[in-house]
Amino acid sequence: MTERERVAGYYRLEVVAELVGLPPARIRAYERAGLVQSRTVAGRQRLYGDDDLARLRRLRRLARDLGLNAAGVEVVARLLDDLEQLRTELRELRDRR
Repeated sequence: MTERERVAGYYRLEVVAELVGLPPARIRAYERAGLVQSRTVAGRQRLYGDDDLARLRRLRRLARDLGLNAAGVEVVARLLDDLEQLRTELRELRDRR
């Protein structure tokens, strides 16, 4: 991977698409739905970090392995996010005891 493909720990959209096995249009659609956020730099170039790659891979698995359509992926991803938030809150409450 060249330095141009990876900028300060972040990957360009085209590289991310190849790494996670999703077309750039699908990644942009997930971004519009608020399921993933890119960082932008001069020239409006989208950049994604390692956490974003992991999340995109999880979204891809929801679609491919479970056969969910885009709306289903969005619903399940949001439910998983809510579940993780509740787990975090529960840990914090237990730690206060």
